[in-house]
Amino acid sequence: MMLWRQRIQKIFRRRKRKAGEVEWLHANVPRHREHPGREQWVVAGCLMFLLLLAGALIYYFHFRFNRQFLLRDLSVTSGATITEGLVREVITRSQSDLSRGGNKPEYLFGPNIEEVREELLRLAPGISSVMITRRLPGRMEVRVVEREPVGRIRIKRDEYVVDAEGMIFSRSIGVEHLPRIDGLDGIPVEPGAHLDGMGLAAVHLLCAIRRPEFALPVAVVDVSHTDYLFLTLRDQCVVKIWWKSMDSSSSGDLSEALGKRLKRLLQAMTMAPQRHMWDATVPDDNRIFTPY
Repeated sequence: MMLWRQRIQKIFRRRKRKAGEVEWLHANVPRHREHPGREQWVVAGCLMFLLLLAGALIYYFHFRFNRQFLLRDLSVTSGATITEGLVREVITRSQSDLSRGGNKPEYLFGPNIEEVREELLRLAPGISSVMITRRLPGRMEVRVVEREPVGRIRIKRDEYVVDAEGMIFSRSIGVEHLPRIDGLDGIPVEPGAHLDGMGLAAVHLLCAIRRPEFALPVAVVDVSHTDYLFLTLRDQCVVKIWWKSMDSSSSGDLSEALGKRLKRLLQAMTMAPQRHMWDATVPDDNRIFTPY
């Protein structure tokens, strides 16, 4: 390619006349626009495509259905509610339909990791994340991280829990002590969905009071009001509370505003422990909240 180009340029190169130093160019010579590096990019692209194709073929024939890499050991680490049987069932279903001798052997590279992860998250909304690791020649390790509930809610006759992100899921072990969120009647919520609006504001409040500096013994949070939350404490005291942008779905400045509001409320309750009703809806954060 380069030799051919040099010959063409040599034939039709510019020349100068000695008499008047006037440039002349053969009239029939077309101007050629140079594209340096185009050939190199085309060759590099073809090589990359061939390498990817070769890698896919090697993976498919040498690893995925190779009997040297049968799934002989499946290690599952899960929490208190997600059973090992559920994980094994999903992995078994995701195995290839390749059948040999009437049997369906389980291959280490048979299941699609992303499909297994998505299926587990769909079947069990209480799962926060799933990590799957293959270890040659035949071991697969699955680690399931469950969501941590912060409150309880009731949907019709069934009771569910909600985590810090507002995700609703089932949990029946070790949740009796969690605060309850009331006032969701008429709001379409179901397992696998997220709370929003005042329901999400209640979740943010329950997350905040889990911190030692904002500890407030909340038993019930009523979200039926549109502009404040109504709290019932474990000692039967009641609190009306509001903070700036409480119905927002963001958690940046919201946590700071809620923290200031809880700090002032706890100061007021410490100064007057005999009171049983508190109004924390005063817009001014610098005022001590007065009982109503």
